[in-house]
Amino acid sequence: MLIDNITLHNFRAYKGKQPLTLSTNPEKHVTIISGQNGFGKTSLLTSLVWILYGKLMVDVDERYRKEVHESGGYHRYAFKLMNRNALQEAAAQEEVLKAEKANTQNRLELARIDAEIEALYSFSGKLVLTNIFIPHLSCNEVSIARTYNTRKEKEELEILIDGRANELTKTIGLEIFINDFVLPKEIAKFFFFDAEKITALAEVKSIDEKLYFSKAYNEVLGIKKYTDLKQNLENLQLRISKKSASKGDLKKIEDLQTRLHQLQELFILHKEELEKKEQEQLIKTAELSKAQEELVRKGSAMSDEEVNEYRKMRTNLREAQAKNKADFAEMLELAPFAMLMGKMAQVKQQIAVEERQQHAHLINGLLKEKYEALKNALISLKAVDQDQVEQILQMHLQAETKQETNILLAFTPDQTSLFNNVYANLQNAYAKQFKTLVAEGKRLQSSYNITHKKLQDADLKSSDEVIKALKKNYNDLNADLARLSEKIGYLKAELTNTEKEITTIQRQLSEQTKHIKVERQDQEKSATTTRLIHQLDTFLLQLKLKKKASLEKNIKKELNSLMHKQTFVERVEVKIEGDLIDIDLFDTSGNTINKEGLSKGEQQLYATALLKALVTESNIQFPVFIDSPLQKLDKKHAANIIKEFYPSVSSQVVLFPLLEKELSEEEYQLLLPKIGKAYLIRQEANYASTFADLYPTDLFSQFNQSLKAYV
Repeated sequence: MLIDNITLHNFRAYKGKQPLTLSTNPEKHVTIISGQNGFGKTSLLTSLVWILYGKLMVDVDERYRKEVHESGGYHRYAFKLMNRNALQEAAAQEEVLKAEKANTQNRLELARIDAEIEALYSFSGKLVLTNIFIPHLSCNEVSIARTYNTRKEKEELEILIDGRANELTKTIGLEIFINDFVLPKEIAKFFFFDAEKITALAEVKSIDEKLYFSKAYNEVLGIKKYTDLKQNLENLQLRISKKSASKGDLKKIEDLQTRLHQLQELFILHKEELEKKEQEQLIKTAELSKAQEELVRKGSAMSDEEVNEYRKMRTNLREAQAKNKADFAEMLELAPFAMLMGKMAQVKQQIAVEERQQHAHLINGLLKEKYEALKNALISLKAVDQDQVEQILQMHLQAETKQETNILLAFTPDQTSLFNNVYANLQNAYAKQFKTLVAEGKRLQSSYNITHKKLQDADLKSSDEVIKALKKNYNDLNADLARLSEKIGYLKAELTNTEKEITTIQRQLSEQTKHIKVERQDQEKSATTTRLIHQLDTFLLQLKLKKKASLEKNIKKELNSLMHKQTFVERVEVKIEGDLIDIDLFDTSGNTINKEGLSKGEQQLYATALLKALVTESNIQFPVFIDSPLQKLDKKHAANIIKEFYPSVSSQVVLFPLLEKELSEEEYQLLLPKIGKAYLIRQEANYASTFADLYPTDLFSQFNQSLKAYV
């Protein structure tokens, strides 16, 4: 399948009708569309997704879902897709047409004028596909055109096969035709992507994200259609069993089916409600931010909650100041002593002398008592000479006689201890504590003044009616957001519980039908269905194993061809567990490589290799469109991408590079042999973009000239 041409009309930057023909040459299958930032490269990529899927584009990629939600819903988002200048001119042209309408009574003319007025407020896009295969239907081309009217908020889709409407599209539905026969929306992300943002594939963490990508992997790998077939067969078997069930069994089955149907409807309702509430949350968040900005502009940036916090802060500061002053007063009591540290030292010395003198009196008294006791004891023995005894005792036991110091203080032990503590404090920590208290007092006073001033300003401005209204709006939005968050949490919990109950009832239904005797005429149908389900189970297991091995091989092959570190990834393991598909990379030591820890350039290479492997496995022949193709890559890796990836990723490749920044002239020359078409997006003075069709060899020279002209 190839895209022959694209036509945009008043879509974003493209005012009026802007046609674009892509290269369909098998030898030169690459088309380059370049332009400066803001000229419309990403808008062109968005237009392709919009033409194919319309409001279902939220299922293609998370960024479209986010943009739609942030806009406040699809219709508001679609309104922004129309070219601004065209929308402004529509009002003036409408007045002219209304004047013309007032001067005619011709019905055909009136109908023509009404149609022209409606067209003024419409934008559209059209794709023409060739080389397309539709089972049991031969055709040369399929055109898909989508139109949106901003005034009526009405969207129209038209699909023509070889220029005519076809019963097939009418029977199955236009949106289903695109999804089933052109490109399933679940896998469009692998064909329309921003190379800078595909690093998200390497940063999948949560179970929800893994399930999201696993669904896409299952679709790409062709597994989903077989699981759907198995589900249909199981439903058929249930109908056969139900038909042959006894009244009691039938009642149980019907009750279970009724409950299952209710739960499935409830699940859909909860999901729709959750999406609506999440959308409201985004809108309210934006409104809250705007309200806060308005308060800042009006000079009252504080909400009521913040004012209350400041009041608490002021009270705490008052208490801290009071404590600081009490501590300071206590320190001041010691100030006279600190000023007379010399005298304090003399006092300390006097205390020490008096303590020693008191100790000397005690010791001398004790020695005297011992002296007399020993002397009397030795004399009573009459064994020694009395003079000799006295001489010996005086030599060893006689107390020292020193000049006594006058007792001036006579401190008790408790008084001495208290004085020593005060002296140590004055000598060591007093000065530091004093300075700290003074500094802390100044800081507390400054903080108190600032807080008090803010509260005074807030109190003064609280009487302003405008600010009152703004604050009320801000507080209401805050309250709304709190309620929304609570509701979203409740809905998520309900969704989880409902999903679990659905799984339980499906299992109960399966168990219930196993015990039902099937009538003879339905036995063959039941047996065939059972056999087919069993065969499908076996086939699905083999298919998953085959796809697993093939995908592992292809990812490793693509990584090795793109990365200059050939041994960086030694092994790739694709883990398939039920509906969950995960991919692990291993280094030469057998250790798991943390994909989130890779550099942005390495993550982009991994994601690129994964995309190439998935496209190869899918066997879906659809053009690949790549925005920002070489962002975050060094010269060597960029060269690998140009030589190994772009020429082989699809039979038709369209790149949207920013020349000189994302694609140098040297790199362009590597790709030139494969380039069949080259366009430069130019922008007029009224910000209307057009496509300049160039010879591929002239792209850079024309780009440089346009830069000079733009400057």
